[in-house]
Amino acid sequence: MIFPYISSREITLTILFQSLLKLTLLKNKITAILLLLFFLSTSLKAQQLYLPDKIIKDTLALEKYMPILATSVLSRLSTTAAAERDMEYFGCLFSLQLLAGQHQQSLQSIDTLISKIGLSPDFISDRAEALFCLYSTYNHIQLMRQSGDPSSTVKIFKLVFPEVLAGYKGKALEYATQTFLNEHEDLTREWQHALTKIQAKAGDSVSLDEAIIFSQAFAKYRVYRPFLSPGKILIRQSNPENYLIQDSTMITMRDGVQLAAVIVRNKSFGELQPVVMMSSIYADANELAKAKEISNQGYIGIILNTRGKYASTAAIEPWEHDAEDTYDAIDWISKQRWCNGKIGMYGGSYLGFSQWAATKKLHPALKTIVPQVAAAPGIDFPYTNGIATTYSLRWSRYVTNHKLTDHADFGDSDHWYEFSKQWFISGKAFNSLDSMKGKPNASFQKWLNHPSYDKYWQKMTPYQQEFSKINIPVLSITGYFDGEQDGSLHYFDQHYKWNRSANHYLLIGPYDHFGAQYMPSAVVNGYEIDPTAMININDLVFQWFNYTLKGGIKPELLKDKINYQVMGTDTWAHVASFPEMNNDVLNFYFSEEKDGQAYKLKTKASSQHIQQQFDYSKRIPGKRSSPSSLWCDSLSVHNVVFSSEILTADFSINGTFKATLFAASNKKDMDLEISLYEQQSDGRYFELSNSIHRASYAKNSSKRTLLRPGKMESIPIKGKFISKKIAKGSKIILAISPLNNVYAEVNHGTGKPASSESIKDAGMPLTIQWSGKSNLQIPIKR
Repeated sequence: MIFPYISSREITLTILFQSLLKLTLLKNKITAILLLLFFLSTSLKAQQLYLPDKIIKDTLALEKYMPILATSVLSRLSTTAAAERDMEYFGCLFSLQLLAGQHQQSLQSIDTLISKIGLSPDFISDRAEALFCLYSTYNHIQLMRQSGDPSSTVKIFKLVFPEVLAGYKGKALEYATQTFLNEHEDLTREWQHALTKIQAKAGDSVSLDEAIIFSQAFAKYRVYRPFLSPGKILIRQSNPENYLIQDSTMITMRDGVQLAAVIVRNKSFGELQPVVMMSSIYADANELAKAKEISNQGYIGIILNTRGKYASTAAIEPWEHDAEDTYDAIDWISKQRWCNGKIGMYGGSYLGFSQWAATKKLHPALKTIVPQVAAAPGIDFPYTNGIATTYSLRWSRYVTNHKLTDHADFGDSDHWYEFSKQWFISGKAFNSLDSMKGKPNASFQKWLNHPSYDKYWQKMTPYQQEFSKINIPVLSITGYFDGEQDGSLHYFDQHYKWNRSANHYLLIGPYDHFGAQYMPSAVVNGYEIDPTAMININDLVFQWFNYTLKGGIKPELLKDKINYQVMGTDTWAHVASFPEMNNDVLNFYFSEEKDGQAYKLKTKASSQHIQQQFDYSKRIPGKRSSPSSLWCDSLSVHNVVFSSEILTADFSINGTFKATLFAASNKKDMDLEISLYEQQSDGRYFELSNSIHRASYAKNSSKRTLLRPGKMESIPIKGKFISKKIAKGSKIILAISPLNNVYAEVNHGTGKPASSESIKDAGMPLTIQWSGKSNLQIPIKR
């Protein structure tokens, strides 16, 4: 790897040998450079620098202020006489320049420092370079990013570090890798010690030497933190002899069926280790690499393929056997000589579900789970609030077409859209979808026979009182724009409903389905997320495992049970329960009074009615939006739209809005698409929540209750979870439309199973009378 920024010599990048703050002697008796400030004159030491208490006590404010403090210190050091600019001077200088964003100058100071250390006959140049090249790496990467490289700091580091290791031998390689014997917990503890010490000062200023020492501690924490975990992994990966691999290990279940597993142990961590396991239906060739990745974190890595996948000879039946099979697999693993009796699980989507399945009957060896974007069968898949989607067939084929995973079929989004449009226009019943695709799908048909959340679904994951027996620590991760958000929040809500003392943490931010499993995208559906939301989810997961399986420190971000990022504020918030997120509620009612094309949202109920009609005999597919965006300039003409007055103050929405809709319909059922928007002062709409709802399941997902045509009915609904600052000058917009698109079954309201209805059942247009008693409640924090 060649960097486009060259200092006074060619720098080979690697990682710092050990904590420079703790060095007291090098091999040749060189005095530690980062703590001794003898070069400072008495007059310089007496100077005071501004560092107010309120900034020290605010992590985000301190992060933004440190470049200012470093620049202020540098201006004072510039008066140091040339004759006094020794190792101690340059040892202070390079870290201050790094903090001040003067990365080229910092590299030059490191060059000078290395040349001075290299004057010792016992310390050859490559070893001296190894002492400081973590800081050199950081400087180079920041210069690359400033020049327009869109890659993240960690991504660039992962690309260059293997080449760096290849360039070192002997003692230099030892110096270059020993840094990674440190743990994140030690780094955090050391930084907290420095922070506590500076917080104990009196007043809003510090001495120059205090400022230098604190700046160096901050620089070390900033530079080490992103590189420590990936560096450990890359070092272990560099030696293939470290791995003990058991591929296609067959584990026998209670009924005699065998499941395949990949097991990888890293010899660097000894014989007896805790296990981190994934139970996956997505069998493919990448599982060995994934198991190695887990083993490089200091755990035995196991990828278990679910029943029927890979080398298992059983039938593939998604969701149905995971509770029993995962228990049996954990039981087998716990009895192996290399397992220390502690097992954790993680993974997203179906892999999130399989963890909850494992807790239906909790095995004593399962000590923690980290379900990410967890699917909840019967709750959010294949039905969403009682409505089946075309995606359910697409996904079923993805995992049941053959023993591996059919990426080609699933990944052809254009084909699936055109096929769904073909079905929609044809007017055929939804239950003919698989036959139209040319291959009947047994799983798909079985799911359509269970539209209610009945015993078929209830047996798959913990149900009601079964949650009361789950006392292991749990970390759930999801996103505001995750399609499985409903599943994650279902498990979280039910766990606390049935177990008030549950040890369950929730982390939720502006992430989509994939961002909440790996590394978030900087832009999600057209929205640029705040810098504080850009966290490495995978690092957080293994910090959690270090905490729960190895007795380490709890991840710093998890300050309370509910941890959520407030969009538009660049901050995280932390509360013990959902009610604590807000201190007020916006309470609106429907009104027939118009505000332009929209009806007004009022603060009092009325006896007014608003009529809405929709003709299901017309199958006109809407315009396909690609890529999807949270922004739009106008709303569909099929919506009935309600608008608040212009907001007179900023506030944040935190959590889910609720509504009780009162409506009289001429049908026995109806499906609704309900969206909440912030209409900003420029007229554009930002989507805060979008969800679909079947009226007959609104009160009870386990039992369908049909509407009484012509009678006023109450329909309770709940939106998606979001946390976002709402700006003064905006409006709150609620849009309601009958659901009729290529992505979901069409409910014609006859009262028959919706999947069996065709366009022949359309009958007369749907007519809805919305009552002025319809109530919208939005939780806010002022």
